[in-house]
Amino acid sequence: MSAKEQKINRDELSEKLSKIAELINKAEEIHEEFNEVPTTDFSKLYTITGVYDTEKGKASYDYLSLYDLFAELYVKFILTTMSTYAVKTKETEIEYINILLNEGHYIILEGEEDKVMIPHPSALASTHTHPNICLFSHKDIETADQLFIKGYIAVGVLTTNCFLLLYRRGVYIIDDRESLLLLAKNIKKSKTIEDLVKSYNNVKLNYLILRLVQFV
Repeated sequence: MSAKEQKINRDELSEKLSKIAELINKAEEIHEEFNEVPTTDFSKLYTITGVYDTEKGKASYDYLSLYDLFAELYVKFILTTMSTYAVKTKETEIEYINILLNEGHYIILEGEEDKVMIPHPSALASTHTHPNICLFSHKDIETADQLFIKGYIAVGVLTTNCFLLLYRRGVYIIDDRESLLLLAKNIKKSKTIEDLVKSYNNVKLNYLILRLVQFV
């Protein structure tokens, strides 16, 4: 592990994200095992049969909306916890990573110039800082692939100007994995920013969402 500075903490947002993730994981299990699409009011799951101690009945939203809520709150969480580290990275080119753990704690680790190399634990999401461009490198995409296989919901990269988030809106399927690995390959071959942007624009995803948040 090349990480130096280490910080572990939890706050209201990280705890809320953990609870949403619990609902997501439970809904995925129900959908896969019983072929029933749970619904939600964002605090509980509802099913017609009441399996897995869910509420009987139907709520206003299907459970896929939980992924969007997770992404929305995760953006706020990262901006709250990582903005100062994005400034440090711009000044020093030393990158930092935030890993949101399953039970609601998060850890922030210091890497090295232009990279953070750590073994990722079982967790919910991971975001690291870049000095200038908030686009994933080909290695970042390859890492994201492995994290989605582990069950991560979101992976991001942050600069002082923008935040690029890649998150699951459903299970990680083979077609999306192939598209993601093709994107990594195309990014690796890119010679210019224009090539990079073209690679991103051409990627075809089913249950993975790319969301760019730009700061004024």
